[in-house]
Amino acid sequence: MNITLTGFMGTGKSAVGTRLARRLGWRFVDLDTLIEASAKKPVAKIFAEHGETVFRRMEQRAIHRVARGDQQVIATGGGAVVNPENRRILRALGPVICLTAHPKVILQRVSPTVSSRPMLSGGAPLLQIQRLLRQRAGAYAKADLTIDTSALSADEVVERIWGQIGPWISKGWHYLLKNSEKLTQRYGGKYIAVLDDRIASVGATQLEAYQRIAKPVSPRCEVGIYYIPLPEEPALAL
Repeated sequence: MNITLTGFMGTGKSAVGTRLARRLGWRFVDLDTLIEASAKKPVAKIFAEHGETVFRRMEQRAIHRVARGDQQVIATGGGAVVNPENRRILRALGPVICLTAHPKVILQRVSPTVSSRPMLSGGAPLLQIQRLLRQRAGAYAKADLTIDTSALSADEVVERIWGQIGPWISKGWHYLLKNSEKLTQRYGGKYIAVLDDRIASVGATQLEAYQRIAKPVSPRCEVGIYYIPLPEEPALAL
């Protein structure tokens, strides 16, 4: 399962995505960062030298690449979900959450970097924001969940998201999040198999943890095998 954050620039996708990934113990993936690393140049330069069409092809390739991963919080560029094929791929990975904000709030947030925003060139930035929001409204409306971030901090947005998607996350995840400190102290450096909300086995590898489950797992049970980091490791690795 993955979670995708989409929406217009300045709505908080990167800040929220980083915090949400940390809460889940998942990897945060920023598509624009992947594209820049692949092209070895910033997005603004890709637009300037090659145009939007080339950038969108690179964006689609990046989406196909991240689609091979799991347990990721993915932040897309604001125009990524306009492409129906991109939407199809991202929705197949897990819930798609659209972050929104009022146009004037967006302008205030992006003002320090407006000169490096190619989609806002060629006119008054506020008018460009309003125009693009109208163009993309139909694509954004297809998200599974929409949150207006205009008056919310990144942490408050994460809480809103968690309140909605928490039931989508397995009981095993809830168990890990609730007991992470104790699990790190007791099982650090090992894999544990969690059935619903209890530990069924422990092993040095994923396979060993699975093989040590004492009895067959009922189809009605949720089972997950997780790596528990050592106390000095920075985050829950899966």
